[in-house]
Amino acid sequence: MPVFAVTGAATCLGTRLVTRLEGAGRVIAVDGEPVGIPPDLDGVDVLVTLAQGPCPSPVDGDASMRLAALRSALDGASIAGVKRLVHLSSAVVYGARDDNPVPLPDDAPVRPDPRFGWAVELAEAERLVTEWRDDGADTAVAVLRPSLVVAPDDDAFLARALGGLSGPRSAGEERPVQFRHVDDLAEAVALCVLAKDPVDDVLNVAPEGSVDDSEVAALAGAALPRPPIPARLVGPVRRLAWRLGVGSVPPGAEAYASNPWIVAADRLRDLGWTPTHNNAEALVATTTASPLASLSPRRRQEILLALVGLAGLGMITAAVVFTRRALRARRS
Repeated sequence: MPVFAVTGAATCLGTRLVTRLEGAGRVIAVDGEPVGIPPDLDGVDVLVTLAQGPCPSPVDGDASMRLAALRSALDGASIAGVKRLVHLSSAVVYGARDDNPVPLPDDAPVRPDPRFGWAVELAEAERLVTEWRDDGADTAVAVLRPSLVVAPDDDAFLARALGGLSGPRSAGEERPVQFRHVDDLAEAVALCVLAKDPVDDVLNVAPEGSVDDSEVAALAGAALPRPPIPARLVGPVRRLAWRLGVGSVPPGAEAYASNPWIVAADRLRDLGWTPTHNNAEALVATTTASPLASLSPRRRQEILLALVGLAGLGMITAAVVFTRRALRARRS
């Protein structure tokens, strides 16, 4: 009976993966190992590293600690002679640029935006895995790069922040967005773990096609549409909303909320992976409609206009406050 070791087994993805693997072998959770001490992986056939997580929040802890834990797991794999590694990354490592091809292939260059810490962390984790393998580990390594992941039992911070579930959008522009249901991602990871022939490749995990971010809020059951505003104001409004605690786009991630980073999952499909949810179905299945959605379209429009007016007033007030502070600082 094969033995599978899974880091990040308590995440929204890890719990689903463990359930799928339990019938095929023995599963060991290696979470909680002291950082710097290689976990005991003696007898393990496949190591699955999910610790970076597909659904991060803005307070997910110290990146240096997670990377140190990954190094520890890789050291443990070397000591135990583990022959197969499946490592979870994300499509954010490709970067989000207005000149990105749509879709990005599995072999597109890794170019994370240096201002977005989570993307930089994931790219560094991939570098550690590649360096570990190249330094002599006789191990087949599968690196999975999923698009935005949504789950019914997760707050989907990243999907809200980068997928257009909230906040302003640029008027006159349509950006394609992808959403991957966590169940389909679990199936993709399980496929690589259980494959008869070891998978040694980089594989995107995404549905075919995309949805326009102008449609996302409605698909997610939002009561109010996302207000389009002039492109030059999108960045300042997002930054102000974050400072006031009412925005979901963290500093440094603005490019990922504005530019396309759609991926194609050709290699994974060639292995036999068939997702059960497309982009729209993934959103509908994992979000709950707001109580305001039951209001009439006219009433929702009235509320939207009121909110836009309040937002504009808030921006003016903030600008006045900042100006006064600057003048006081000069006088002093």
